[in-house]
Amino acid sequence: MRTEASLQIIAKKILRALGERAADLDIILLPDAEMRKMKWRLLRKRTEPNVISLPEPFRFPHPETKKRFLGEVYLNRDILRKQPERSAPLLLHGVLHLLGYDHIEDEDARFMEHREAEILAKIGK
Repeated sequence: MRTEASLQIIAKKILRALGERAADLDIILLPDAEMRKMKWRLLRKRTEPNVISLPEPFRFPHPETKKRFLGEVYLNRDILRKQPERSAPLLLHGVLHLLGYDHIEDEDARFMEHREAEILAKIGK
């Protein structure tokens, strides 16, 4: 399983590859049961709770960083423990959501998938 420190390194690579050098985010690892509760509470979905992104409200103050704070990415600790190779793709997916990408419409989903493949190749994952 990836540690929070290794996930932060991956996140920095992702942000650089996206041209977001002046951005910051929090990464939170939760057990599967907590992710399921959170996904139901926030999204009313019972699909696999692998990643949840919560963007920061516009201009919310963050004195602990001089960078633009994007929000929080919650990752399922149990999935990453069993499948550590999913760390970068799931984290990237969450970051893209923080940046406003979505996959509600088919065209948006294709664009997001293309962007994910492009960034993963760029960072060597």
